[in-house]
Amino acid sequence: MDTSFALVAARGPMSAILAWLMPMIAAAFLVVPTPAHACVLCLPYPQETNADQVIGSGTAVFAGENPAKPFSYVVQETFKGHYDGSAIPLFLDSMTGRALRLNSTLRVILVQNRPDGIWRALGLAGSEYQGVMRQLADWDAGSKTPAERAIFFAPYLRHEDRRLAELAFLEVGRAPYATLRNLKINVGRDDIYRIVNDFFHAEWHGLYILMLGTSDRPDDIAFVRAKLKTAAKYALTTNLAAYATALIEMTGADGVSRLAEEYFVKSGRSNGELLEIVKALSVQGTGGAVELQPSIIDAYGRLLAVHPELAGYVANDLFAWKVTRFVPRLREIFNAGVGLDEASRFAVAAYLSSADDGGSSEGGLAPSDDLR
Repeated sequence: MDTSFALVAARGPMSAILAWLMPMIAAAFLVVPTPAHACVLCLPYPQETNADQVIGSGTAVFAGENPAKPFSYVVQETFKGHYDGSAIPLFLDSMTGRALRLNSTLRVILVQNRPDGIWRALGLAGSEYQGVMRQLADWDAGSKTPAERAIFFAPYLRHEDRRLAELAFLEVGRAPYATLRNLKINVGRDDIYRIVNDFFHAEWHGLYILMLGTSDRPDDIAFVRAKLKTAAKYALTTNLAAYATALIEMTGADGVSRLAEEYFVKSGRSNGELLEIVKALSVQGTGGAVELQPSIIDAYGRLLAVHPELAGYVANDLFAWKVTRFVPRLREIFNAGVGLDEASRFAVAAYLSSADDGGSSEGGLAPSDDLR
């Protein structure tokens, strides 16, 4: 028998089970979502933005239509690396060509990862967009954190150039929530409402709702409450996490308590609704209003009492925040095993294993009275 397993097994059947699970426990923190960034409260983003493409490229150029050869490109400026002058084997479509002919300041961004590599067209760029690309050409991959990139791009969120504004949205949307809390100086309140009430910018709503949450104006708070009231009435989940996060930002512990009362205690709520509220609580407790952790922990307790099947989604936070208060309840849920998928079992096992290894008296998790 493996020595480490034997030592743990001596503590009892539960510890033995956990020891057996330990090789897989680390995967739980990759599989069971632990929201830490704003992007989990919005729609999914592309893995790479145009900024990523330029930063990661070896050569980047601005190109136009070759007057001597229609539907092909001619390089007009190399703003990163070295262009060797060879023909670029990309087709310039008629719509792009027409846009270039109608606006002499427009250029197409082309990037090449390495010499003799494949060229990629990133779309049209106006004068200011080109200026931003020139600045990015000086960045190294990984040289800027998501927060630093968000701060750089935030002023362009309301830019009249739609392409530049969209790039800014994608970049800011990847920032940690703590960064978004400070961006209200860059985005005007009227601009926020314009986007939130615009059906054609539905994919942008989540991010702008989070920005609205930084307001302390009574009418803004009333707007968020009204949206949440409608969501609760009709069991809506679209942007529910974003509105819940905004409410907590605006009203603090009272908002946490109201959300727990409406969703965690009342019967008939779907797992989809519950998970949206958990996202909001996790984001605030991890990277937002961390002073509200005690209230959020109380809310998690109410969730665990009524919805044990969601234990895996709060175990990661309880582990990270060093809370042992729910060890008995989570041990009970783990042993029952009802409604827990594998990833959730792993997450709960990790939490319980840490408590068993350290507990409130031997280090590891903090004493249970640290966070009540």
